[in-house]
Amino acid sequence: MFIFVAWLLAAAPRERAVMIYPREHVWVHRAFYNRHQRELQQELRQRYAVEIHEQVATEEELFAIDIRGARLLVLSAHGGPYAMSFDGRRKRTVDASDQMRLALFFSQLAPDATIILQSCYTGLGFARVVKKAAGPSRHVIAAEGEIPTDGVAITSLAPLDVAITCRDDRGQMWDCKVGL
Repeated sequence: MFIFVAWLLAAAPRERAVMIYPREHVWVHRAFYNRHQRELQQELRQRYAVEIHEQVATEEELFAIDIRGARLLVLSAHGGPYAMSFDGRRKRTVDASDQMRLALFFSQLAPDATIILQSCYTGLGFARVVKKAAGPSRHVIAAEGEIPTDGVAITSLAPLDVAITCRDDRGQMWDCKVGL
């Protein structure tokens, strides 16, 4: 009986998670393609069927990714107060002008999905744009400061929760998580 129950649990389809990473041009001191991110992916695989999309640089590439039914969406990119940049720090890829397109994109997610914006400073403005586009039943988690490469940590898989630690101008660490 125990073996059958274990087999049944293992055979059950797992919830879907989609992780999207930007184009990264540097080979040393990588912000997104590093050991910490691989460890986060492994942790998430304990609960989710994780799909990883790497080197996404343009708005067209981003919005072409299939996120249907996903319970978790992690968008990793360089951030500013009102935008995310998937192709270098200075080029905005998505911002408030993409509100309608973001709403259509997020409408594919599970109704109670969590969206994590893994980029610096998006908690100040862009997270609110994403929340409005995602709708009232979806959760948005972002940072309102500069996240070091290892600043995001999973604190719970069920229910999903993360801690985000930022570094200020003096090098002091602080809890900068913004949840909407």
